[in-house]
Amino acid sequence: MNYLLGIDGGVREVRAVLFDLSGNEIDGVSVDVEVNTDGTACETDMNGYWEAAVSALNLLVNKGDVSADDILGVGITGQSDGLWAVDAEGDPVGSAILGSDRRAVSETAAVLNRTPGMGKLIHRAIGIPVTEGSPMMLLKWLKKNRLSEYNKISGIMLAKDWLRYKLTGRLVTDFTDGVSTILEFPDGRIPGRMLTVLGLGELSDKLPGVLPSDAVAGRVSPEAAALTGLKAGTPVAAGAGAYAAAALGAGAAQNGDMALVTGDVSIAAVVRDARDCDPAKNWQPFQKYIGKDVGLELISTIDLLANIDWALKTFGLEGDYQRVDSMIESTSRGCGGLLFLPYLCAARERELGITRDATGAFFGMTEEAGTAQMIRAVYEACAYSLRDAMADHGIAKRVLMSGNETTDGVFPRIIADCLGVDTIVCRGRAFAARGAAMTAGLAVGVYHDVEDAVHHCCKVAHVYQAKPSSVYEDNYLLYRDLRRALKPLWDRRAQMQNKY
Repeated sequence: MNYLLGIDGGVREVRAVLFDLSGNEIDGVSVDVEVNTDGTACETDMNGYWEAAVSALNLLVNKGDVSADDILGVGITGQSDGLWAVDAEGDPVGSAILGSDRRAVSETAAVLNRTPGMGKLIHRAIGIPVTEGSPMMLLKWLKKNRLSEYNKISGIMLAKDWLRYKLTGRLVTDFTDGVSTILEFPDGRIPGRMLTVLGLGELSDKLPGVLPSDAVAGRVSPEAAALTGLKAGTPVAAGAGAYAAAALGAGAAQNGDMALVTGDVSIAAVVRDARDCDPAKNWQPFQKYIGKDVGLELISTIDLLANIDWALKTFGLEGDYQRVDSMIESTSRGCGGLLFLPYLCAARERELGITRDATGAFFGMTEEAGTAQMIRAVYEACAYSLRDAMADHGIAKRVLMSGNETTDGVFPRIIADCLGVDTIVCRGRAFAARGAAMTAGLAVGVYHDVEDAVHHCCKVAHVYQAKPSSVYEDNYLLYRDLRRALKPLWDRRAQMQNKY
C-alpha cells in the first residue's frame, strides 16, 4: 500500500502525519517546540525546530507497519510570517523570529500610519498588508538593532522552507507563502522597488527562488534519510503556507469556496478567480493558491476557539462538547437579547478594524440569563464576528468548516444560519497536514489536478443548509454597533490601565 506524508510546522509543535491516497489519516506524531519569549520578543531555535521534525518523522516511520519505501512523497506546510535566515554556510543566523514577535512595532507603524503611501506600496507588491511579524518589518528591525546578524544573512525563508531545506538541501519557497511575505504578488519576482523604499535593497539576492506548491522541490538527502528514517531520494513537494494548506485539506477548490478552520489558529479564506485578486482594487489581502489561475482572499478573524474554550472552562464544562451542544439546543436563537463581545485576546487578534485594547463583555444580562444562554451567546458571537470580518469582502458561496470537536455539534449550524451560507463539515482533523500531503500527491502524479485531489481526499461529514432568521440579523446589527460604540471606551480603559 502507498502513502503520502504531510509535515506541519506549527509555532509550538511540529507534526508529521501519514495519509493513504484517499486522504485518510493513518497515523501521526507531534513533537513540542520550545518558544522563547521575553517581553515582546518571540523566538525559537532553528536547529531545535529541525530536531523536533526529525523526532516526529523518526517516531512516525519506525512505530508502525508502514515502510519508508511505501511513502510516495512528502509535502510541507508551516506557520506564515516570521524570519528564518541562514548564512553562507546554510547555518541559522541567530534564532528564528516568529510571526507573533512584536519588536518591530515602530517600524510597522512608520509604514502603515506615518507613511501610508509606503504601506499601500507594500500591500500592492506582496498582496497583503504588513504586520509586526512580517518578514520585511522584522528585517528592518534586525538591521537597526542587530546589524552584525543582519550582515551575515545569505538566505531568507519561512518555517516550512527551513524544514524542506534541511530535508533536501535546496533553499526555495512556494507561491502561496513566499509571494505573500517576501516576493512580488502574483508572479514571485524580486520586489526590488519595495526593498529599496524599505532600505533593504541589499537583500535582493538573498531571497529564495519560488516554485508552484505542487512541484517537486527536491528529494530527501542521504543525510536527512539517516536522521529521519525516510528513504533517500523520496520526492519532497514545494508545499504550501498555512492558509493554503488548510484550505486545500478542507476541500476548498471551487471559486467562492470559503475554508473556515477552527483549530489552534482560526483561518478563513475564500477561493477567488485570479482576475479578482487585485490588492490595489479594494485593498483586500490576497495570496496565490494551489492550482492554475486561482488565488485566496484572506479574511482576518478573531480566535474563535479561544472564546469557546474560555466559556466552557469558566462554566466547568471544559471539553464536554456534547453536553454543551444539548444545553445550547435547549435555548432559543438570540438568547433573549443577550450578546457577547468575543475580544478576549484582542492584543493578538488579526481581525481588521478591531483595536488591540478591545475586551470581551456580555451585553443584555438579566437575572433570567443562565449558563446555557451565556454559552450560546459566546457561540453566536463567534458567528457574528466572522460575518463582521467578511463585511468588506466578496460573497462566499459555501463554507467548508474543519477543526476540532466544535465542528461535530451545533456550532456549524449557527455559522450557517448567521452567515446565510450553506456550511459543510469536513471529515478529519489534521487538515493543514492533509493539504501538504495533497501537494505531494500532485507533485508525484497521484492526482491529476487540485479538483482530482479534493475528490479523492476530502470527504463530507455533514451539510448544514442555511436557515437565516430575523433574530440573527437584528442581533448581528446590534453586535456591530456595540463594537463600534465601545471603541472610545476601550481606548479610555487602556489609558487608565497604563496610568495605574
